[in-house]
Amino acid sequence: MHESVEDYLNAIYRLRAGEKIPLPLSQIQQFFAFSRGSVHEMITKLDDRGLVVYQPYHGVLLTASGEKIAQAVLRRHRLWERFLTDLLEVPWADAHKFAERLEHTVPEAVTERLAKLLHNPLSCSLGATGRDGEVCCQRLVTLDAGSSCQISQVEPESLEILQRLQELQLNPASQLQVVRHAEAGTTVLVKGTSIIIPADIATTIWVVVTNTSEGGTA
Repeated sequence: MHESVEDYLNAIYRLRAGEKIPLPLSQIQQFFAFSRGSVHEMITKLDDRGLVVYQPYHGVLLTASGEKIAQAVLRRHRLWERFLTDLLEVPWADAHKFAERLEHTVPEAVTERLAKLLHNPLSCSLGATGRDGEVCCQRLVTLDAGSSCQISQVEPESLEILQRLQELQLNPASQLQVVRHAEAGTTVLVKGTSIIIPADIATTIWVVVTNTSEGGTA
């Protein structure tokens, strides 16, 4: 499949972050910094191919086929990020840039070998449900105090956000325990060290819960 098609489907999926409501074309235009005309043209083509449903004056939704492709692209991206950050110790922001290239060019068979090499790291689709209907990928800011989790991804995944996470020494494999949420940010424990993640950054972090708290939200 053409790289631009995968990029559009992936962008729609990530910008919606699991919500089943139409995504305004203006958000796609802003994401890519493309003209409104070029975005409309591509969305029309994707609609014709059955990968999205375009609702004029409302926005666009992924079909089941489009979402499947987007999830596959995102999975490849996450695996390459984990390989680069975990095994090669590449800074997250740089790993993200390299993964954006590799996600389109590596055969599926290689992706599966990579997943096996990494011991199938914890990850899940945005807003996806796990066993018994439990959400397996959640925003960090929704977790109760005492919950333990592992960073899965950030949305939006801008270089600025990734660089700020690097400064906090956080990466896609970081294990966190939530201490409290406050207006200024979320306090977490990482290997016994207390870290305050600024509020504007904390809201972008999606995690896989590894255990839940016994108490309520702080």
